[in-house]
Amino acid sequence: MRKYLLYILYFKLIWDLIHYVYKVWGEYKPLNLGFDTISIFIDLFIILILLKTKKSRKSFSKFEHFYNEAFNCDERKEYEKALQIREEGLKLQSLTNLQRAELYVGNGGTYSYIKDYKNATNSFDKAFELVKLEKIPYDEQYKVIIDCYVKANRKEDAIILVEALLERQSYNKKFIRLQPIMDQLLT
Repeated sequence: MRKYLLYILYFKLIWDLIHYVYKVWGEYKPLNLGFDTISIFIDLFIILILLKTKKSRKSFSKFEHFYNEAFNCDERKEYEKALQIREEGLKLQSLTNLQRAELYVGNGGTYSYIKDYKNATNSFDKAFELVKLEKIPYDEQYKVIIDCYVKANRKEDAIILVEALLERQSYNKKFIRLQPIMDQLLT
């Protein structure tokens, strides 16, 4: 609806400009030119208002939409909004386990930003449960995730998680980088 209103206003603005130019070249009457000038400014003002008003948030339909928008919210420190967007995304039926896990990890990261380590680790638990049979890539963020478990007073769960991640060396040797963390947790 907004788009069609803008088209109509653009057409009216062009009509008023043509009419104005015709009057300036033709029959010059200051009263008519004043009215036409005001009409042009009103058209421009309404168009400007319509362009500046925020569009209602697009309805997201794909994983990437939810993931990217939530990431942008995290960047702007709009943590509650990021969590809401990811929760909406988790309702999508078309998500794969990896995509669903990424949204849970994102929520865990957001909770860790606000130092809510209990909810962060709960989100990480859900994510790792979804991908325990998947081949996931190594990421340095695993160290941050493990630290969240320790800060949430879940050291035993952190050890179990690190053990599970270390087993993934069978397909990705980079997981050996977590061995020093395991050694530290066991001391």
